[in-house]
Formats: sequence, structure tokens, C-alpha cells
Amino acid sequence: MNKLMKKPIYAGYVALLCFGCAGILTYLLVSAYNMGPTPLDLAVLEFMVSIRNDFLNVVVAAITHCGDTVTIVALCAILVILPTRKKYGFPLTLAALTGLAIYKPMKHIFLRARPDVMYHIVEQGGYSFPSGHSTSSIIVYGLLLYLIRKHCKNERVKNVLSAVCIFLACLIPPSRLYVGVHWATDVICGIFIAFGVVSLAIVILERIYKKNESL
Repeated sequence: MNKLMKKPIYAGYVALLCFGCAGILTYLLVSAYNMGPTPLDLAVLEFMVSIRNDFLNVVVAAITHCGDTVTIVALCAILVILPTRKKYGFPLTLAALTGLAIYKPMKHIFLRARPDVMYHIVEQGGYSFPSGHSTSSIIVYGLLLYLIRKHCKNERVKNVLSAVCIFLACLIPPSRLYVGVHWATDVICGIFIAFGVVSLAIVILERIYKKNESL
């Protein structure tokens, strides 16, 4: 993250790479599997089902709800209302909307079915590809991590909030597999899209910061 902040051109390359990987994965799923589950998808689903227990079901369900649309919208709304909206709220909301504008049309273009409802721990409708929770959570909590490291002056608060962002960004995507509402390739594509959006946001923000510093 620090390297991307110091050398934003690297973030631009990362964005191109991630969007390219998302495109390649999508092409492979359409051409080779007709958007059906791959052997990887089936193996991961079987593994996730095999490690389930009552305690984990409750914990992971709570984690996955941190990536729900209501949660993401509420977080962005709160940050937009706060006096620090220009530092946190506006960039985060615009990035989240960018991710939504990418993954939402893809769902309705590819119409991939979710795993059978018998595997679902949480209720989830709609189409499966790519994972909206994975995309939104990494964009929001990943970019929030960058913004906190950039702007927060209190070291203790900075470290605590950074840990929370890392925890959620890392665990929400695999939680979608555990609760049985996504295939592994849905989540992988969502991760690629999210890293692409975050990297592109860093490029834009670093240029804005540099321009403001020179005024």
C-alpha cells in the first residue's frame, strides 16, 4: 500500500492488470464452461460445506453481512455526513458506485446461477457472477484503509481502524463461499474488479493531492 502511495504509476499498472484478469476469467467461464461451475468451484464448495459447524455458521454469517448493500450504503452515508467528507466520504462513495457500475451489469449479462439453495446459510437472491459483496467490500474497506493511512494523525486510532479494514476486506470474500451463495470464480472475479477500482482510485487521488500541494 505504501509503495502504491509513493509511486501511483504502479497503481495504474495494477488496475490494468486486475481488469485484464477479470476479463480473461470471464471469457474462460463463458467459452469453456458456459457460465456453469468449474472443477475449482465444485471443490471449494465441497470443502466449505465440510468445515461448517454451528459456531462458524453464526460468526461467518455476521462477517458476510458486513458486506451487505445496506451496510455499505450506511457506512458511505455516515462518512459523507461527517466534516471529513472530502477526505473519506466522497472518494469512498464514488469508488463504491464505480464498482457497482461494473459488477451489476455483468450479473445481468451473464445470468450465472448461484449454488443450489440447499447450500445457502444466508438468504440471497439474484445472479451469482461476479460477487457483489466481494467487490464492494474490498473497494470500500480497501480504499478506506488507504485513506486512513493517508489522513489519520492519531497512530493508535490509525492502527486500530486499519486492522478492522484489513480484517473485513480479507474475510468477507471467502465468507461468501462459506455461506454457500457464490462459486469461487465469482469471488475471484469480484476481487480482481475491486483491486482494479481501488488502484485506479489511488492514481486519481494521488494526482489530486499532488496538485493541491503545488498550489
